[in-house]
This record gives sequence, structure tokens and C-alpha cells, in this order.
Amino acid sequence: MQHRILQLITGFIFLSLFSSFKPVAEEGIKINVTNLRSNKGNVLVSLFKDGVGYPDDATKAFRKTKLSITDKKASILFSNLPSGVYTVSILHDENDDQKMNKNGLGIPKEGYGFSNNVMGAFGPPSLSKTSFKHTATSLTQKDIRVRY
Repeated sequence: MQHRILQLITGFIFLSLFSSFKPVAEEGIKINVTNLRSNKGNVLVSLFKDGVGYPDDATKAFRKTKLSITDKKASILFSNLPSGVYTVSILHDENDDQKMNKNGLGIPKEGYGFSNNVMGAFGPPSLSKTSFKHTATSLTQKDIRVRY
């Protein structure tokens, strides 16, 4: 009988401890890049905050990273971000030279994309079309489809 009571008490303790563990929720901006035409090279991602540096000066990006490609996809979670207005631009740097290669007419030879999946008519889309709001304690997810 005492053995059975001890088992019940141990079970209740285990259940109460186990139920207090909650999975850690993701916070930040998660970028999923799809429609890559190959696994060659890397994906360069620039995260801009409040429009600083967008679209012409990636050196002023709030965060930048280089992603490996698997199965023609890539993703990143930018964490520990303050609330604000953000925009994202990506480049499929197939030859790994850290720049967008263009043909003689200035047309990109490598894939590119922007948050909200918008495109500009002649050049990058406006900040107002690519920007989105992010709250520090939430997860904002953006899927970017690469264009060639």
C-alpha cells in the first residue's frame, strides 16, 4: 500500500514539473527564401530598420547575413529585435562574389527579392511597398520568392 502511495505521489510531482515546462516561443523576424533556381552560392539577406540604407546602401543595413542553400530554399530568424518598421532585400549570389551581377543592359543576372514580394518597375520597389511593422515580443514571418 505504501509503495502504491509513493508511486502516486511521484507521478503527481513528475506531472506537475513536466506541465510547467513550456516550449520557448520564437520571437523576431523569420525570413523564408523560396524559388531559388539552384543550390549554388549563398543568399545574402539585408534587414533594414526604419528605411536607413534601403535600397542602395546595404552597409547601413540593421542586420546582414549570408545563408546556405538547401533544396533550393534558405531561412533565417533574426532575433532580439526592437519594435519598428523593417524591410528586407535578398540576393541569390550564385557565384559568391558578394554583389549583384548584371548584363550589359543593367538587368540582374542573379536572383533577388524583397519583403512583401513586391517588385519595382525599373529598379527596387519603394520603401512603402516593402516595409512592415514588427513588435519586439512577437514572431513576424516573411516569405520571399526569388525572381530571376
